[in-house]
Amino acid sequence: RTALLPSNRHPARCCPASRKMPALLPLLCSAATVCAYSIGSKPHRLTHIGHSALILPCIRAKFQRTNTILACAPATAVSTSQVADSSFAERKEALIAGLKKEYDAFFQPMEIQLYSKDVTFKDPLISFQGVEKYKQNVDMLAGVSAIGRACFSDCALIMHNVTSDSKLHLRTRWTLQFRFKLLPWRPLAQFTGVSEYTLDENALVTSQVDFWDSVNLQQGGSYELKPAPAAFFDLLKQLTPQDSAQAASGKELPYVLLRRTDDYEVRRYPQNVAVNTEYERRIDAFGALGAYTNGANELGEELVPFVPSLMSIPREGSEKSKLMRWPMLVPSIQRGEAAPPQPTERLQDYVSLELVPSKVVAVLSFSDPTTETITRGYGRMLRSYLARDGLGALPAEDEELQLAQYDALNSFKTRRSEVWVELAEHPW
Repeated sequence: RTALLPSNRHPARCCPASRKMPALLPLLCSAATVCAYSIGSKPHRLTHIGHSALILPCIRAKFQRTNTILACAPATAVSTSQVADSSFAERKEALIAGLKKEYDAFFQPMEIQLYSKDVTFKDPLISFQGVEKYKQNVDMLAGVSAIGRACFSDCALIMHNVTSDSKLHLRTRWTLQFRFKLLPWRPLAQFTGVSEYTLDENALVTSQVDFWDSVNLQQGGSYELKPAPAAFFDLLKQLTPQDSAQAASGKELPYVLLRRTDDYEVRRYPQNVAVNTEYERRIDAFGALGAYTNGANELGEELVPFVPSLMSIPREGSEKSKLMRWPMLVPSIQRGEAAPPQPTERLQDYVSLELVPSKVVAVLSFSDPTTETITRGYGRMLRSYLARDGLGALPAEDEELQLAQYDALNSFKTRRSEVWVELAEHPW
C-alpha cells in the first residue's frame, strides 16, 4: 500500500484526518488501489497536499467503486460452484464410460482409477473391501487368475443399461454367466440383476452392492438383501445335472438373457426369418413344415431349423387361425448367408416365409402336456408374475398366446415347453 506514496510520506503522518482513523485509511487506500486495478484504470498517486479534503473524496469515490465490484462477489461464487458441478458431471460421465468398457471386456483390464482404494463390494454370496481384492475377484470370474482358469470357461458379462437417480449414485443392469469346468457335465450358471454404485465427490466408486433377480427381487421390482444360503442354493440348483429330453434340433434360436428368477425369465430375441403355416391340428403343421425342411423347397435341399417350434394361439373366441413358425435364419449372426429358399409350388399355398421382428418376451417353462387348456393356464400364471414384479405385458386381448416346444416328438424324458408373453414396458 505504501508503495504508492513517497517513502517519507506515510498516510498516518501526512493527513490530519488520517491521524483520526489510522486503521481505516490504509484499508480504504488498499480498496481504492484494488478497485483501480480491477477495472483497468490507472491508480491515482496519493501525495501530501497538507489537507485531507482532497484525499478523502478520492478515497470515497474509489471505495464506492470497490463496493460495486464487491457486490459482484456472489455471482463469482455461484460461477465457481457451477464450474465444480460441471467438472463432477464430466468425471461422472467418464466413470460411466469406464464402467461400460470394463463390462464389455469383462474387466480385462480393470479400470482401477475409477475406484476408491477402500472400495467395498457386497453381493448375495460374498463381501470384501479394497481395490486389490476387487481386482482378484473379477479376475477369477473372468477365468484369468489361476483359480479362474481351473474352474470357469465361457465367461461373459453384459451391461444392459446404466441409470442415475441422484448425484452420487449409479445403477447398472447386467447378465453374468460362466461354465463350471470341474463338473463332468460342465453346467452353465447364469445370473441377472443390478449393481448399485455409490460415488464420492470425485466421482470415484466407494461402494458396490449387487442384487440377483433370482434371490433379491421383490414385489414391484425393488430389491432387498437376503441371507447368503438363499444365494448358495440358487447357485447349487444351476449346477445340478438336468435329465432333459432330446431337442428337435441342435440349433437353438439365440437370445440375450435379461432376467432370471425362480418363476420366469426375460429374454431378447433377435430379428429372424421363419417359415410358417396355419393349422387346425398341430400334427398337420409339423407335417407341412417338415416337408419344407426335408427338401420341398426351391433348392431341393434338407434344411436345419432352429428350435423352438413356436405356436401362436389366438385368444379364446377369436376366428383367427393358429400359426406355427420354425426360425430358419438370424441375419445378425449369420452374416453373408443366403435367405432361406422359397417353398415348392406344391407347398406355396400352405407354407410361407416371414421376417419376425426382434422382441423382448417373458418366458415360463413347464413340462406338463401342452394341451390348449394347460398352456392357457400357464399363460395366466406368467401374466400374474409380471404384474407382481412391475413389468408391462401386452394386453391379453391384443396378443396371441405363444407356445414354444423344443423337444423331438418321440422324446420320453423331461420335456421342455415354454409360454411366451411379449413385454410392452420393461427396464431393458
